[in-house]
Amino acid sequence: MQRLLTYIPQNLKVVLKDPMTFLKPLSIGRNVYLGASLISYVPKRTVKIYTRTGDNGTSSLFTGERRPKNDPVFDALGTVDELACCIGLASAHIHDHISRQLPGYDVLTVLKQLEQIQCRLLGMSSSIATPLPRPENQTDISERPRRYKRVAFPEDVSVELEQWIDNLTNALPPLKVFILPSGGTPGSSIQLARAVCRRAERCVISMNLQHEYPVVEESVVKYLNRLSDYLFTAARYITNGLGFTEKTFLLPNTKSKK
Repeated sequence: MQRLLTYIPQNLKVVLKDPMTFLKPLSIGRNVYLGASLISYVPKRTVKIYTRTGDNGTSSLFTGERRPKNDPVFDALGTVDELACCIGLASAHIHDHISRQLPGYDVLTVLKQLEQIQCRLLGMSSSIATPLPRPENQTDISERPRRYKRVAFPEDVSVELEQWIDNLTNALPPLKVFILPSGGTPGSSIQLARAVCRRAERCVISMNLQHEYPVVEESVVKYLNRLSDYLFTAARYITNGLGFTEKTFLLPNTKSKK
């Protein structure tokens, strides 16, 4: 034990020497792993919200690189964040009116889907904040270094959106005319999220077009494109499922009266 403690930082030695500490050393090859359940030691750590590092108008990417806050990457990140907030607001409005749910509709399923989408968007932010490096050859596909592999946005996640869209569409009356953003606060707030989603997609595309190679993977653009379709369908589903009215598009009569 004494020999082992020589390789452990001083601030942990006190804990490991504590007789109330249950220590299980496991030797695997040349590595020694310590599994300890600390009974009498509970560290207290306060995480500060502010860092003051952005007071000069710059912010940091996931890689540690600092850029001005008006850089296109932060425009994209901010819009994806705004989208996640809009979805959260829409979910709150749906909860407020869930007692209106009509037979044959499953509003709770949509709420679960919206929460899952928010988690996807958070993962997407990590991808956007870790721009793809320049490929060695023009024919190569750009890849992040191995240490950043975990932030890669999955290739096939847009498929789940397509499945959700199909399931919701099957429960809806056919769409034969253009509709206006409507459906009370639940439906209208989802339509607002849809519009923000389109803007997020444009921001990401702009990032890629400003470089000779894509700095955000194609799967991100694909997901945002499919997500706006999902949000449109979800807005219709929630509007009908909660008994609100879908307002249809009618061209105003511009002829002047005699």
